Amino acid sequence: MSLRLPQRFAKICDLDPVEQALEYEVLAEKASTLGRLQGKLERALVRLAEFEQAGGGAAERRERLVEEAGEALWYVAIQRDLCGLRVDAVFYRTFQVPRAVINRMGPARRGAP
Repeated sequence: MSLRLPQRFAKICDLDPVEQALEYEVLAEKASTLGRLQGKLERALVRLAEFEQAGGGAAERRERLVEEAGEALWYVAIQRDLCGLRVDAVFYRTFQVPRAVINRMGPARRGAP
């Protein structure tokens, strides 16, 4: 039985050594960026969970934490897409993303309109 690489990796093998090295560096940077962004998302979700476990408090503070987590989730979704991955239900369950954060995914509002 012969094995062959998935098609998206086959084109990398067809490149000359310099192009292969560059492609490797690009892929490594994408993965590194994804790791950093997922770390930011985890920290934002922890801050939101700690706030809610402490009994909540000011609605504005919760809103700000949800917006912060929603923006972090948006960045992760974009980077995962660039890496060829998708954000789906399994991802949301793995990171225990609350529905409010999923609904708020996108850039955070800066200042009052």
